Amino acid sequence: MKAYKKLMSWIAAIEKIVISVLLIFVTAITFANVVVRKLTSSQFAWTEELVINLFVLLIMLGCALAAQEGSLISLSLIYDRLGKAAKKVFVTIITVASLAFWAILLWSGWEKVLSQIVTGKQTSSLRWPEWVFTIFLPIGAVFLILHSIEFFVDNVLGDGLEEKKEELPND
Repeated sequence: MKAYKKLMSWIAAIEKIVISVLLIFVTAITFANVVVRKLTSSQFAWTEELVINLFVLLIMLGCALAAQEGSLISLSLIYDRLGKAAKKVFVTIITVASLAFWAILLWSGWEKVLSQIVTGKQTSSLRWPEWVFTIFLPIGAVFLILHSIEFFVDNVLGDGLEEKKEELPND
């Protein structure tokens, strides 16, 4: 279990670095596009395509990190009123539903990527293969699956339910 937690902490650290670098890059090229548009009559049309698709990756990785903490979808009104055993059942139900959804996202995203590879479709501005951006969906789904499993292991198989409660500040 310790090796698993260590691996997942490394994965989360890498995700945070990727998110930070992507956010800086997206902000920089968006700013450059605005400056060029204001100073000249031209613009970098390709930046919009790149920014939109990189934001998809940012959102997917951010959601995965939220899933790691159990804060992706929170039904606090119900969850907070449950006992420890009922919380484990509740987390199990939510995890199964989440994993089913992420698996569908992974499968349908991968099917879309394969379809785009076969057809050779390209993006309109950059003229890159479309699958280069579409692959962000299955990649994000993999991280969502990993972190959902991590949350389940911590809170159902481990004893993370009480640890999380102790970390909360008193009101």
